[in-house]
Amino acid sequence: MVGLSTALLATVLASLAPMVPVSGGNALTLPAQRHAVRIDTGNGRPPTWLLTLQQEGAEGRGLSFFRSDDGGRTFRFAAAIQPDASHADRAEVLAVGRDVALVYSYEAPKLAASRRHDVYFQWWRYRPETHDWAPQPAVRVFDADDSTAYSRALLARDSRGRLWVQAFRLDSDGGSTAVLSVSTDGGTRFQRQPNLGRVKRRGGGRLLSLGSKLIFVYAMHDGFEPTRMRIRNDGDPLGTWSAVRDAFSDGIYHGAALSAVADGKGGMHFVYKDESERLYHRHFNGNVFGPRTLLEGSRDWAMQAATTRIGDTLYVFYNVMRQPNASYEVHARVLKGGRFSEPVVVDSRRTYKGYPNALETLPEGTTEVPFFFGDAPNANSRGYVARGALAVPGRGEEPPPQEDAPPPEEPEPGELLFNDTFPRTSSNSLGHDWKWSGLWLTDGRRAVSDLDHPNGDNLAFALPSRCDDCQVEAWVHAFGVDEAGVVLRAEGDERYALVLLPQGRIQLRRYRDGSFTVLGEAPGGQASSWDAVRLSLSVSGAGPVRLSASVNGQVRLTVTDDDPAALTGEGFAGLATPIAGVWFDDFLVRALSPAP
Repeated sequence: MVGLSTALLATVLASLAPMVPVSGGNALTLPAQRHAVRIDTGNGRPPTWLLTLQQEGAEGRGLSFFRSDDGGRTFRFAAAIQPDASHADRAEVLAVGRDVALVYSYEAPKLAASRRHDVYFQWWRYRPETHDWAPQPAVRVFDADDSTAYSRALLARDSRGRLWVQAFRLDSDGGSTAVLSVSTDGGTRFQRQPNLGRVKRRGGGRLLSLGSKLIFVYAMHDGFEPTRMRIRNDGDPLGTWSAVRDAFSDGIYHGAALSAVADGKGGMHFVYKDESERLYHRHFNGNVFGPRTLLEGSRDWAMQAATTRIGDTLYVFYNVMRQPNASYEVHARVLKGGRFSEPVVVDSRRTYKGYPNALETLPEGTTEVPFFFGDAPNANSRGYVARGALAVPGRGEEPPPQEDAPPPEEPEPGELLFNDTFPRTSSNSLGHDWKWSGLWLTDGRRAVSDLDHPNGDNLAFALPSRCDDCQVEAWVHAFGVDEAGVVLRAEGDERYALVLLPQGRIQLRRYRDGSFTVLGEAPGGQASSWDAVRLSLSVSGAGPVRLSASVNGQVRLTVTDDDPAALTGEGFAGLATPIAGVWFDDFLVRALSPAP
């Protein structure tokens, strides 16, 4: 089932800037749980992403919500869910309209009896007047005592609107019982249901709604037993489930090394690591599991998968070990038309990349598929949650050129002259490699303009970037408020600029003698002017000067400046915006190879 052309995965969009500090690379455990949701609140606003994250004391926090309004590119702290970092609760979240339902429970490498290890359900209700989410009181679903513990809670909502919570109870003999409770009144009260199964060691699994039925798939730690399952139809009386039966003959590593998503047709995609530590995919057709497909044959304890479905296409992200506990890559494969693509390397930096997580589904028309993972120097060090993404082929592309116009060409990049991801923190500086006007700061993750400047710009020039034929790139987020962009051949008050306008269009400009001339304008191609974008400007030649502008890797505009006022000499590369609060990151400058 392999062999789909890798052109399907040709465009990789990786945001390597750290987003949220965490205690370690495996902060996005439990792999089987979904930690993020995407909510369309309407009123012309971009969708909001909410990510639940256990920081285990990083920044003084425990389990919290982090919020993104730019498609998951950046997150900011939104609210505490369970702030006591000494109790490592993890959450699974589910969007219900504009509200969010969640369960949280304890999760750590070791589990012992404790009356603290309860399971809670909670609503977070959307407030249109403030465009945020407020918690209702948490409801305790499973109450532990000194002889037991509950962990690995999962949440599902069936087609009748009932809320189902499944967890594993640690028993006195070291085994685990899969317990279940249901709410028929929207989460106010929960009723215990018959237990779903038992394993001889610590258990793990997945509870999932497939449309008109629920499925529960489970296995256990450190034991070569078959994976088992149970099913119920939503129309059956409460307490009615099919008998326990084998789902497939191989087990699941730790019972929870899996990622599952409904296929939208009554079935399910199921990606899991078996007890031999290899990664597989199986499809469930609503009744039985089909044969397995090997996705990754290398073995490692830390390898996990995250899945996202768009229509009939499944995206699978997973981490692959290159040096134990120290150096990992992130790979991706795509299932489309019944065939998997060959793997593509999304991130090859020599860092420890822990358990990934992703949105369960994204709507048709989405231009990229993001995922999140823990990024740290090694498996035992503190780190950050990082983001990567794959572009969806055929989305957001510019219409073909007119027959009498040649297609635009992007100059060929060469030697890297300078790059900066702004990992430092300063309230009034960009660092010794920069000169600037206006006000700027760095917050450890990005550069931020800090002055509204109606009669000029916040300008920042990278001192090691002086060049003539070169290319500048930067990630830019202006929130649709005002213009922002990148510049080349900057000297005195002269420069070429690629500017992102508030309505999402782009302009190429030449600044000279205190004013600017628009050399060309085109659509930017992004889905929303609120979105962050990656801008790239290339300038080459002296008679004439050729300029090329790209947005998110797509050439959008090329012009030739043959005016006597053209800027033909060397200059600096940099950043520009007239307003405060614009974010810049992943800045780099490359020399251009000689033109043919």
